[in-house]
Amino acid sequence: MLNEGVLVIGGGVAGMQAAIDIAASGREVALVDKDKSLGGHVKEYGALFPDLTVGSTLVKQKAQIIKENSKITVMLGTEVDKLQQADGTIIASFLSSGNPKEQIFTAAVIATGFDNFNGKKYGEYGYGRYPGVITGIDFEHQEEAILKRPIKTAVFIKCVGSRDRSKGMPYCSKICCMYTAKQALELKKAQPKAQVYVFYMDIRSNFKNGEEFVRGAMENQHVKYIRGRVGKVIPTNGRLLIRAEDTLMGVPLELEADLVVLATAMVPSQSTNSLVSQVGGKLDTNGFILPIPMAESENPMSLTKGIFYAGACGFPCDVKDALNQGSAAAAGVLGYLQSNRGAAK
Repeated sequence: MLNEGVLVIGGGVAGMQAAIDIAASGREVALVDKDKSLGGHVKEYGALFPDLTVGSTLVKQKAQIIKENSKITVMLGTEVDKLQQADGTIIASFLSSGNPKEQIFTAAVIATGFDNFNGKKYGEYGYGRYPGVITGIDFEHQEEAILKRPIKTAVFIKCVGSRDRSKGMPYCSKICCMYTAKQALELKKAQPKAQVYVFYMDIRSNFKNGEEFVRGAMENQHVKYIRGRVGKVIPTNGRLLIRAEDTLMGVPLELEADLVVLATAMVPSQSTNSLVSQVGGKLDTNGFILPIPMAESENPMSLTKGIFYAGACGFPCDVKDALNQGSAAAAGVLGYLQSNRGAAK
């Protein structure tokens, strides 16, 4: 039982970074994740914008730091079933292989990440039914095999589930524009003769040099960006017929493709809602964590007293932001514990 320890829920990069920073201060940390390995979504990613570090490489580096720190106890294949606050402590109930266990902590970080939007909700695109229609996340998972396939034409469709109040979510998922440009470039570099099209509503580059990166895809690799929406994907003669509209030119378009990639939204993790409600925290209208107002807390990652959050459970973010938020949440934990110690004296 870790009476002086800190609980970190979620073993993605945000949770890993929070655990590393807290343990560096000499505190005991329990890092809990329902999966069988650390790294969350990022361990399955290829090159990450902006410096193109491979996702699995980053995760291995963080995992090694954690392995070498005796202050961090990693609990994999474990779910936090219940979370409650009592008398200045946090009581967590765990489920591992169906066996319940309870531990007490002094503070906690929730870093439960995000889920991927279900592309099947856009039935007109045929995801899950037509071979050749995949999501951007599928592309990351299967990149090596995809780039070896003979592809004459590829079509990337952005904002599938993002910025769509009728079928998806109203917000921008922030990372899609850049990973779509990166994937289009990787495809062109692997198969220079391939025709690559990107259908978009707007281009939002939320990164330093992001606009230059997208412009380079257009000008140097001749990726064709078309402002418009794809209305339907139809299997025909072993290929995929794309029916769309170029909204700048005001004309309908048809083209055949071998590969269609859907840039799907980041949506709140299902596990976040339960944990937040149990400790009296709040979610915004989209289901992401709502922090304590800045005027009421010294740390922007505060959820409730003694509990902080980090990463995409708060809102869609890129890997760099997730790492920074992990460090910010760790700073919040250490500040909270220090102030409590001072008050006790």
